[in-house]
Amino acid sequence: MPVPFLDLYAANRRHENAFFREFQKLYRQSAFIGGPHVANFEREFARSTGAKHCVAVSSGTAALHLVLVASDIGPGDEVIVPAFTFPGTAWGILYQGATPVFADVRLEDGCIDPEDVVRKITRRTKAIIAVHLFGHPANMDTLGKIARKHKLVLIEDAAQAHGGSFRKRSLGTLGDFGCFSFYPTKNLGGLGDSGAILVKKKSLADRLRRLRDHGQREKFFPEEIGFNARMDAIQALFLKLKLSQLKSDNQRRTAIAKRYLHAIKTNPALIPLQPLDEAQSAWHCFVIRSETRAKLLRLLNSRSIGYQIYYPEILPALKPFRKLDNGPYPVAQELAHTCVALPLYPRMKSKEIGEVAKILKAG
Repeated sequence: MPVPFLDLYAANRRHENAFFREFQKLYRQSAFIGGPHVANFEREFARSTGAKHCVAVSSGTAALHLVLVASDIGPGDEVIVPAFTFPGTAWGILYQGATPVFADVRLEDGCIDPEDVVRKITRRTKAIIAVHLFGHPANMDTLGKIARKHKLVLIEDAAQAHGGSFRKRSLGTLGDFGCFSFYPTKNLGGLGDSGAILVKKKSLADRLRRLRDHGQREKFFPEEIGFNARMDAIQALFLKLKLSQLKSDNQRRTAIAKRYLHAIKTNPALIPLQPLDEAQSAWHCFVIRSETRAKLLRLLNSRSIGYQIYYPEILPALKPFRKLDNGPYPVAQELAHTCVALPLYPRMKSKEIGEVAKILKAG
């Protein structure tokens, strides 16, 4: 039977009636930007993670950019990022005129390698961005020690890690800033682009709120150069509805991942990326490595099973970053050449899960 990589309508259908009831009220009020819905979501998302402050923004990319602005990072500064991630992780560094410095990643989970981070630190280094790739937590204990020793800002890119944890602490609350995306395909996904920043210090939260709204605290009186990076009320309304189901959805993701891991045990040709022992993955994706990826893709196509290649190239090889290459990055390149993401979402049917498990045993 065909298995889609992701069925967004299946994921969102249960919220349909409640959303349209609330949307009708919002539509009549016509308070589409900011307002109580955004404030309510900020409060609930902060509560769900144990964060002190949440600042809702227009996207995960905007979140990563704004925390660099709030950290006063600019020309001449360096920010260490993993060589294997989505390009949005590094755009904000370029926007600020700073320099991305790429570190290799770990083969086991795809997250940034703390040992290579240490090798890449210079007198110009101002921050580290740790990506919780595919929902698997980066080693925040070690990265935190490195950041404290060298007095660096530690930023979590938790765009794929809603609800994950490291040593029982929520991802996004372990560094100086936690940046989230609510793109529709995420574990907590909206109806368009939106994002959020978790932060400990009230002074930084206040500045981030100004930065997202044209640099102003009082309308028409900007205090610094700002941005149009606000979350709209429609996204906040929908995300608040979905937030109540995030824990149970992630439990379902974990159960599916465990079934896949059991199936793959008998197939030495396929190696899954897995979280650290002390980590609870959000299991945004189930990603495997295959030295014969082309053969595996032919098999998946023949069975009409959806998949994605995350990511087909490392960041330093992409055109906007080539002149910044400070490689080599052998592990990142290995992952780019061998990784495949398979279907994993909470509303998968048992038969669909079984079809993927068969591939894992045979592929």
